[in-house]
Amino acid sequence: MTLSDIRTALRETRLSPVKTLGQNFLHDQNLARWIVDQAQITPDDYVVEIGPGLGALTRFILEKGAHVLAIEKD
Repeated sequence: MTLSDIRTALRETRLSPVKTLGQNFLHDQNLARWIVDQAQITPDDYVVEIGPGLGALTRFILEKGAHVLAIEKD
């Protein structure tokens, strides 16, 4: 997800980051893929992702074939 994609998604959903919640959006796809690769996730894994935001990591976790439960406060 690029920075442009994030801006578009936020605009279309009429959402904006809440500074007091420390919300940040990961837009470097190489970093997102690296983070997921470091977790050594397999298709047998069940992953609970807290605060997935717009799904920057979720996408790569799903590509590994894992089961994902993503929990977003807002």
